[in-house]
Amino acid sequence: MHPVLQSWRRVVAWMTAWLPLGAMLALAAHFSGGLTMPESIAVMAPTALVLALVCLAPFYVCRYLPLRSASAGRILSHHLAGAMILSGVVMLAGRVTASLLSTAFPGLDRRFGAAVPMLAVVVLMIYLTAVALHYAALELEASRRAEILAREAQLKALKSQVNPHFLFNSLNSISALTAVAPTEAREMCIRLADFLRTSLRLGERVTIPFAEEMALTKMYLDVEQIRFGARLQVKQELDAACSDCDVPALLIQPLAENAVKHGIAMMAEGGEIVMSGRRDRDWLRFTITNPFDPEAPSTGRNGLGLRNIRERLESRYGGAARMEIRVENCSYHVALTLPVRAPR
Repeated sequence: MHPVLQSWRRVVAWMTAWLPLGAMLALAAHFSGGLTMPESIAVMAPTALVLALVCLAPFYVCRYLPLRSASAGRILSHHLAGAMILSGVVMLAGRVTASLLSTAFPGLDRRFGAAVPMLAVVVLMIYLTAVALHYAALELEASRRAEILAREAQLKALKSQVNPHFLFNSLNSISALTAVAPTEAREMCIRLADFLRTSLRLGERVTIPFAEEMALTKMYLDVEQIRFGARLQVKQELDAACSDCDVPALLIQPLAENAVKHGIAMMAEGGEIVMSGRRDRDWLRFTITNPFDPEAPSTGRNGLGLRNIRERLESRYGGAARMEIRVENCSYHVALTLPVRAPR
């Protein structure tokens, strides 16, 4: 279906755009055929309506003959032939209208005949302009589709880094436990399997409800709880209004992983991870805070998860979403602000 015909608002906007073109046709008839302005308006108003409908046709020809694949000769021949045929159709509609109005305006059909050559040229130019506009619109739409596909491919590539990165860290943890606490290592394997099964299922979706993302994050923290025991404390302050908000899948879990790996794991006494979330109209504001030891040695690859999240937000939301990082009093704060809406 033609994009203009997809909603009545677009139809109204399209017909409104033809008012100045109808006025231009009326002036051309007035000066070239000697019609009075009332006669020009009476004839050209329905003629302009026919032309507005006729100029929807180039959309289908332009889609059939795209600029990037069809030859220039074929494009020109088809559109010139179509322009001449449809110009003749519009002029025929004008002649019929003038003939019907001859009783109210004696001699109108004769005077209109004198204006036909000039009007035919004007209609031809208008039609070719419509062809150019349709090609521009199709190219713009193709560019948007290509951008969306590229963005989706980038998101998939970035998201594919999440599970291998986490799995590498988890296997290291299990390896460390097998020698000193085999029972805990077995329990960790079971919970890890549950987490990976769930993350793979959710990772196939572009967005998931915030409640599901937080449930997945809790599964991850349950895995790490076996490793760290009382050293790992978790506090959640989440508004109920956040639960149904859609967020990118596997977005919060890497933040929790970062807080454990670069914060809790580097402190002998451990610490508390605080996660808070609230809905502020069309925005979801999430914050995660963890203590860290500023004198702890670097673990290497620091910031991979955060960089991944920043790139995913940029790819999905452009500049609409924000990730802010703040360090103060040996505490690491990461704040996300996402544009969201509740599912219909």
